[in-house]
Amino acid sequence: MRFPHGILICLLICLGSIVNAAGFHTFTDTQGRQMEAKVTRVSGEDVYIERRDGLNTKVKRSIFSKEDQTYIAEWAYNALLESDILEVRFSQKRSKKRESESGGIEREDYKTHYDIVITNQAYEALSDIRVEYLILKFEDALSAQKRSAGTIQRLKGSADLKRIEARKEGSVSTEEFKMLNTKLAPGYVWASGGKKTSKDVLKGIWVKIYVADTLVHELSKPENMMRKERWDK
Repeated sequence: MRFPHGILICLLICLGSIVNAAGFHTFTDTQGRQMEAKVTRVSGEDVYIERRDGLNTKVKRSIFSKEDQTYIAEWAYNALLESDILEVRFSQKRSKKRESESGGIEREDYKTHYDIVITNQAYEALSDIRVEYLILKFEDALSAQKRSAGTIQRLKGSADLKRIEARKEGSVSTEEFKMLNTKLAPGYVWASGGKKTSKDVLKGIWVKIYVADTLVHELSKPENMMRKERWDK
């Protein structure tokens, strides 16, 4: 099988601008001729390959057998998922606070959750997306001698997103979590001499984004959460 020679340098305008260390593959053209080469880039109908002899060249998808065209499409999609195609941002949302008092303790409780907004920066839609998350919640202790006497709760969950179109955004929300702030009413003190207030706080969120079963993006806020914490504990 004979391919045209030469290397064409083109603008990176689509998913095909990704270099991959895939191994060599035996390609068959529509006339049954074969050669060994590996795909290095796919850009629309153009397929960039490296032959066994080290020659780099560009060919059209249409010269390959149907089986090899499927192989090329799968290579391109997997290479796309391995690239940095997602941009993720978080925002914390709160419900209206509810106030109450009992036994000299003034309570303020509400629910909160994170919205996770995902931008697909690729020129191809992504489907079958799953977002797994780990949230750290600090539950402050009543009447504690110091703020650090509270406990850290690890809240895990997942949310599905069917599809994000090319160059578009999609979003999911975590579950809601109960939060509580307290303070002693005027004239009250703890017999132990503990602090008069308590406040629950969300300390961070860590997300893992999968397309089908492939992990394609992972990040946390704050950034060092992934280094300091373990996902499974």
